[in-house]
Amino acid sequence: MSRDVPVLDLTAWHAADAAGRAGTGAALDAALRETGAFLLRGHGIPPELTDRMRTQGRAFFALPATVKQQYAVSRPYDNGWRGLGALDVGAVDGAAGTPDLHEAYHVGPSHSTGDPAYDARYYPRNKWPEEQSGLRETALEYTGHMTRVAHSVLGVLASVLGLPEEHFTSRSQRATWTQNINWYPSLRTVGGVAEGQMRVGPHTDFGTLSLLDRQQGVGGLEVWNEADGWFRPPYEQNTLVVNLGDLMNLWTDGRWRSLRHRVLAPSDAAPDEELVSLVYFFETDPDTEVVPLSAPTGGGEGMSPVIAGESILEKVGASLTLG
Repeated sequence: MSRDVPVLDLTAWHAADAAGRAGTGAALDAALRETGAFLLRGHGIPPELTDRMRTQGRAFFALPATVKQQYAVSRPYDNGWRGLGALDVGAVDGAAGTPDLHEAYHVGPSHSTGDPAYDARYYPRNKWPEEQSGLRETALEYTGHMTRVAHSVLGVLASVLGLPEEHFTSRSQRATWTQNINWYPSLRTVGGVAEGQMRVGPHTDFGTLSLLDRQQGVGGLEVWNEADGWFRPPYEQNTLVVNLGDLMNLWTDGRWRSLRHRVLAPSDAAPDEELVSLVYFFETDPDTEVVPLSAPTGGGEGMSPVIAGESILEKVGASLTLG
């Protein structure tokens, strides 16, 4: 069925024999061709750490706007705080409309290549709030786990494609990534919703894969495929949603989809609902030339290679609102 969103258990995968992996791999491959997402169990991220990350995020967003402004992003690809309405992700697909109804706090890696201009471009410094010392410690611990999980998932995906397990990770030793804490305020807080406005408008992510820890809600995640249109993926506590991004779609030459998804607006049915999502966007080394895989491994769409970092910067700039 096209609405099937399979589950990958990393612990079970690493313990499985060739036949077990083949069955799991076939289910993953089918879902990634159709929709572009699956659920992830056995990732080893302590639930206590996830709860602490969410708690730290809520505390940061509760600070006065004048305080948060000290940690605001200053350019398109940057770390720090983005206020309500700073993004319109649908604009990347040429569907610019209304600003997204969420605030975000962004964290990134601290890699250093020795080239100050290059590092400033791709590894912007983190802006840790002095008013909340626990956020830095928690975020560094959490993103360490997320990077580990991203590498593990990339190894699985390479195996599903019949490639060496290190095919993607060997090009991701100083990868760019962004960890978002997204706050989706309640309907009472925002005061109203414009026609067509959402917490996050319809879009695909820009990188290789994203890892999402979400909270279930009325105004929550929906995903899309051609057979079904928009639908809600299954929710399972303590799992992550893994969705593929544009770089992986290109890398597989269209074999696998980048997931089209959105987060619905706050609803009259739940006017006090406010949610916090933890979203980890993993890319690859910024100077990697992403060359589409040839058929039959690749999908045969004849896509053109890109330099990963340049592709990401171009799309991030297009997602900003002008207001």
